[in-house]
Amino acid sequence: MALRAWRFASVAGSARNFSSTASAGSSGPGDYLHESVLPMHHFQRSLPRLPIPKLEDSCGHYINAQRAVLSHEDATAHEALTEVFQKGVGADLHQELIAQDKRNKHTSYITDYWFDMYLSDRVPLPLHYNPFIAFTDDENAAGTDQLKRAATLVSSAMRFMRTYQDAKLSPELFHLNAKKTDNDHIKKRLSYFPEAVSWYGAYLHKVFPLDMSQYGRLFNSTRVPREHKDELVSYPGRRHIAVLSKGNFYTFDVLNEDGSAVSMATIYSALKEIQQSSQSENKDSIASLTSDNRNKWAAARAKLIENPSNAENLEMIDSSVFMLCLEEADPDSVRDLSYSFLYGESHNRWFDKSLQLIVCNGGKAAVNFEHAWGDGVAVLRFLNEVYDDVKKHPFEMPMTYPKAAVRSLSFTVDGSLKSSIASAKQRFNAHTSKLCMDVLQYSGMNRKFLKEKKLSADAILQFSLQLAFYRQYGFTPATYESCSTAAFKHGRTETVRPATVDTAAAVSAFLEKDKHSKADLRELINKASETHSQLIKNAAMGKGFDRHLFALKKIAEANGKNVDMFTSQEYKDLNHIILSTSTLSSPAVLLGGFAPVVSNGLGVGYRIDEDSIGSQVTARLRCEKLS
Repeated sequence: MALRAWRFASVAGSARNFSSTASAGSSGPGDYLHESVLPMHHFQRSLPRLPIPKLEDSCGHYINAQRAVLSHEDATAHEALTEVFQKGVGADLHQELIAQDKRNKHTSYITDYWFDMYLSDRVPLPLHYNPFIAFTDDENAAGTDQLKRAATLVSSAMRFMRTYQDAKLSPELFHLNAKKTDNDHIKKRLSYFPEAVSWYGAYLHKVFPLDMSQYGRLFNSTRVPREHKDELVSYPGRRHIAVLSKGNFYTFDVLNEDGSAVSMATIYSALKEIQQSSQSENKDSIASLTSDNRNKWAAARAKLIENPSNAENLEMIDSSVFMLCLEEADPDSVRDLSYSFLYGESHNRWFDKSLQLIVCNGGKAAVNFEHAWGDGVAVLRFLNEVYDDVKKHPFEMPMTYPKAAVRSLSFTVDGSLKSSIASAKQRFNAHTSKLCMDVLQYSGMNRKFLKEKKLSADAILQFSLQLAFYRQYGFTPATYESCSTAAFKHGRTETVRPATVDTAAAVSAFLEKDKHSKADLRELINKASETHSQLIKNAAMGKGFDRHLFALKKIAEANGKNVDMFTSQEYKDLNHIILSTSTLSSPAVLLGGFAPVVSNGLGVGYRIDEDSIGSQVTARLRCEKLS
C-alpha cells in the first residue's frame, strides 16, 4: 500500500499550484532552507476536520463502483443488500460513528482505525507497505560519487530538519490561482489572521492550507515491533544519524550540541571513515530481522534486548534522525535500481525506520519509508526541498578533513538469534524473488498534449490502464488510486475507484473501435474523464466512500456484529485490489515504486510530465491469471 499520498493536485491541475511560503531571502548553508513569511503552524489549529459523508451518499457511490466490476444481475442483487444495510444496521453504525467523532474533535474519524490497520498487520514491511521514491540525478560531477552524494544529501536533509524543528519551514499551501496568490504580499496578509480563523482567511483568497501533522515523524522516529500490534516511537532532540554499510552499523552526530548542523566536510569525513571500516560484509546482520513477519521480529527483538549493550545499540538506531544505507552495488538499469530501492539486501536495510536514505555506489539515491506514520505528502516535500537545496549547495572538496566521532555498533547474537536471522533472510529472499518489474518511459503522450486536448491527464492514464488490463485479462479489475485528504486536520488518504461504468463503456468501445466514429469515441473519453475528475474531487474533499465504510466495518467488528454487506463476496472482491495505482510527479523525483497489494495483482506507479509519461509496473511471478 505504497505511494498512497499525493493526489490533491488533481483537484485543480498541476502540482505547480503548490507553494512554500518562504521569503525571498534565504539563510546561509549553516542555517535554514528559508525563513517563512507565514508561521509554520499558522493554519494547523483552524484546519477543517475530515467530514463524515452522508450514509446514503457513501452507499450510492459504493454501488456505482460495484456496477463497474459486476454483471447487471449481480449488481442489482447487491444493490438490494446495500439498501437493507443503509436502512438497518448501517444507520445504527453511522450514528455511532458520528457520536464517536464528536468525542474526538482533536483528530479525524479515521485516524485510530488507520493506525490500527497498519500497526496490527503482521506481514513483513518490504513489498507490503514500504515504498520508495528516487531522487533525480545530481547534475554536479560529485553526484556520481557515493560519499560525496551522500554528504550533500545528508547536509541538505539536516537543513530541512532544522528549518522544520525551529518552525521556520513554510506551511504547505494549495493555490487555486498561484499567479495571483503565491506571493509575499498575499502571504503577509494571511499572517494577520488569528490562528483560530486563519484557514478561513486563506479560503477567502482561494488558498488551501494542508495538514502538516505528519512532518513530526519524518525524523528521529521508528516503528517498534510488538506482539500483535506494533508501536510508533519518536525520540525528539537526538542528534545522530545511523549508517548501514555492508550490514555493519555506525552512528555519528550531524548536529552540534547547540543545535547547529555539522559541516558537509565533517559528514564526508565520517562517511570516509565508515567506508574504510566496513571492508568486510556482515551478511548475518540483525538488520535482516526487520524484513520478517512482525511477530517473529518482535520475539527476536525481545530476545536481543536481554543483553544491555544490544538494547543500548538498538535505541541508537531507533532514535537516529534517519538511517543512511550505503549500497555496495551500482545498478546499471532502471529496473535493477528499482529492485535495490524497493527492498535491496535485507542485511543492509532497516525497514522499521520512518525514513531510510539509500545511496548507491554510483551516486543514485532514494528514500524508502515505513508507511504507518504517514503518507507521501511529507516525504515528497522532503525530497523537493532537499533536491533544490543540494543544487544550491553542491559538494566542495574540503581542504582539510575534520575529525568525526564515528561509533561502530556491534551486537551480541547467540545461536537462537543467528537461527532467527538466517530464517528471516531465507523468507525475505523467497518473498522478493517472486517480484517482477518493468519500467516504461513514453514521449508520445504528455501533460502538455492532453491539456491542449482539454482532457484530464490523470483520467487518461487511468483509462489507459483499464484498457490495457482488459485487453490482457478480459475483465474489469477492482482498482485503487490514492488521493490525499491533507486538506483536513490529520487527513490521510481516500480511495479513488478509477474503474467506473463510464470508463468500462469507453474501454468496450475502444476494443471495437472500428464500429464507432472518432466523435463517438471522443465523447466516451470525455464522459469517462469527467467522471474520473469528479471522483478525485469528491475524494479530496472527504466525500469518498471507502474510508467511511471501513470505519463502519471496524465499529461493527468491535461490537461483535456480523453485517451481511461486509461479509458478502462482492464487498470482499471490491477490496481485493488487483490493480493498485499511484502517481507522483515532481522535478525532484526520478521514479517511485511499490509492490502489488495482493498476490494476484499489479502495482502501477506512474508520472505525467510536460514532455512524457512514465510508469513502473510490479507483479508477482506466475501471476498471469489474475481472475
